[in-house]
Amino acid sequence: MSDNNSANKWTAKRIAAIIGIVLLVGMYIALFILAFIFPANSFELFITAVGGTVGITILIWLMIWVIGLFTGRHTIASLDAMTSDQDHDKYGNAVPRKPSSYIDTIIFDIGNVLVDFSWRQMLADKGIPEDLIEKVGDATVRTDIWNEFDRGIMSHEEIIDKLCEQSPELSEYIHMGFDDFKGIVKLRSTSIPLIEGLKKAHYRVLVLSNFSKNAVDTNKVEMAFLDYVDGGILSYKDHVIKPDSDIYELIIKRYDLTPDKCVFIDDTEKNVIGAIRSGIKGIHFQSIEQMMDELKKLGIKRI
Repeated sequence: MSDNNSANKWTAKRIAAIIGIVLLVGMYIALFILAFIFPANSFELFITAVGGTVGITILIWLMIWVIGLFTGRHTIASLDAMTSDQDHDKYGNAVPRKPSSYIDTIIFDIGNVLVDFSWRQMLADKGIPEDLIEKVGDATVRTDIWNEFDRGIMSHEEIIDKLCEQSPELSEYIHMGFDDFKGIVKLRSTSIPLIEGLKKAHYRVLVLSNFSKNAVDTNKVEMAFLDYVDGGILSYKDHVIKPDSDIYELIIKRYDLTPDKCVFIDDTEKNVIGAIRSGIKGIHFQSIEQMMDELKKLGIKRI
């Protein structure tokens, strides 16, 4: 079988090239002789040689194209040159490339996965004294009330007021630091290339994150990766947060996902456990290198 295929490939690929070479060499020899016989016409003969070279090349291309058209085979003259990112059947015809593993969808958390959750740096940039930053953190980002920003039911101002009620001695700094969330996230340099690579390998890429409207609205540049993903759920829009089962069921239903063909990546272990309970494979993110190793174990490769 393989020997016959090799012979057929040799004949198909070489015959047009041989005809072209014979024609070109014959033309050059004839014109070279004519140039000696009629030296006054050497320039016209040179133009004829150039035109003949171009003309014969076009003729051969047309011959190959016609053969491909009638045989249904992909050839070097086929009019679909932009198929390098696709697989080809045994005839060379382009077919959609399938993902390289059983997994077909990658779902990313955002904070501390695609962006850094930089609340400490934000507070420092806004003038909060260094010795108070952790205290302000204890009174805000490390409280249960903080989840209400992500749930998106209460207004931003209402949540700030509740935080101040719980820690009135820090209310000045809570307002100073969190009246807006500008600077609370920093885009990681690896995120967009990672998303592009996975999509080039024909995986669907989604996000599933506890995230607030203010954080999105005040950090447009840092959230630029959202333009590259295929969709997802930001908790404030649907008023559900991880690790509640509703948010996992929502993304499965909304994007018609097959749970065991998906993998969810999050830096918080309880959120990964929530996804696993919904039938989605999970990776507890600790570093980009560790995440890529875990993806490779699942057969996922990034171009």
